[in-house]
Amino acid sequence: MGKGPIDAELIKEIKNELFKALIESDVDFDIAYAVTETVEQRALEEKELPKGITRRQAIINILYEELTKIMGDKHYPLNLQKGRTNIIVMLGIQGSGKTTTVGKLANLLSKEHWKIGVIAADTWRPGAADQLKQLVAPIKDVEVYAEPKEKDPIKIAQRGIKYFKEKKKNVIIIDTAGRHKEEKSLIKEMNKLTKKIHPHEVILVIDGTLGQSAFNQASAFAKATPIGSIIVTKLDGTAKGGGAISASAATGAPVKFIGIGEKIEDLEKYDPKRIVGRLLGLGDLESLLEKVREAKIQPSEDQAKALMKGKFTLKDMMEMMEQMNKMGGLKKLLSLLPGGFGAQLDDNAMNVSKQTMEKFKVIMSSMTEEELENKVKLNRSRIDRIAQGSGT
Repeated sequence: MGKGPIDAELIKEIKNELFKALIESDVDFDIAYAVTETVEQRALEEKELPKGITRRQAIINILYEELTKIMGDKHYPLNLQKGRTNIIVMLGIQGSGKTTTVGKLANLLSKEHWKIGVIAADTWRPGAADQLKQLVAPIKDVEVYAEPKEKDPIKIAQRGIKYFKEKKKNVIIIDTAGRHKEEKSLIKEMNKLTKKIHPHEVILVIDGTLGQSAFNQASAFAKATPIGSIIVTKLDGTAKGGGAISASAATGAPVKFIGIGEKIEDLEKYDPKRIVGRLLGLGDLESLLEKVREAKIQPSEDQAKALMKGKFTLKDMMEMMEQMNKMGGLKKLLSLLPGGFGAQLDDNAMNVSKQTMEKFKVIMSSMTEEELENKVKLNRSRIDRIAQGSGT
């Protein structure tokens, strides 16, 4: 590991640079400040850096970890279960692209073999039901339930749910009227709706161009009803999506999908590397994060010496496998051997090696401490016991 005095001024300089990048990406000021303060504190505590990693790269990695704590560190699926009628309510402010997103989500779930019904419960916007019908028209077996003369969205939703249950639909998506945090009556209506129909998923649709006001808007929705998921729209243009961080922080809900265009196919599963890379203006964030991860996989000096002397026990091997659970770990270990053997392995060989190591780990988990440390000889009865215990 790289040692040396911590350059507090450099850390502060990088922190300020990243804070500015977050603000320019429309992340809420208080959130940007709190996150970068945490990043600075963690960087100051990190007295040693992995070899080959600069302080800036290490800090970006810390920032990535902190931001994904808020938005989600991976793609989380929707709360859908086979064997029941799953009800989804879609919420959002006017102009967020909510109705278009309903069509996109119906299309995506239809491809995953769910039987979809869509309810047009937006009684405020003229033409909302017609827009929904046009959006889902190309999707096979997706129907829209609408009552043009009914003004009560709760009644529409209840009757629509009953209708689609009779049709054996297992996912019902309810489109609601666009709301603004100042529209108290609509917020109250939304609260009544979710209490009456008990949805399995409440999805907040956030406009990626919304900017710092996303936090206050999302907070108003979260106070009225629990939010389970966030979809960020309009990330096909210059918007960097800072509103996604703000909305996640305000609601405690992870981002699950992002809208990247106007077409019905333009809905993608959330990828934290893409979003954070966009926020920070880093086109190749994934490579940087991979480099940091690989650099952190360092065999201990004792393990390396034992390996070179041929005194490497099964217990040592098991510990090493735990360290090598990330890409690049096996090559890093083999690079310690003479002749540059690690560099000679291609990706196919690496994949086979990983699969073999997983089998070894299962076998070794059925062994005693003495067996792992090579203190006893493996006779037939021990081998039979280990084979039976590991299913090998």
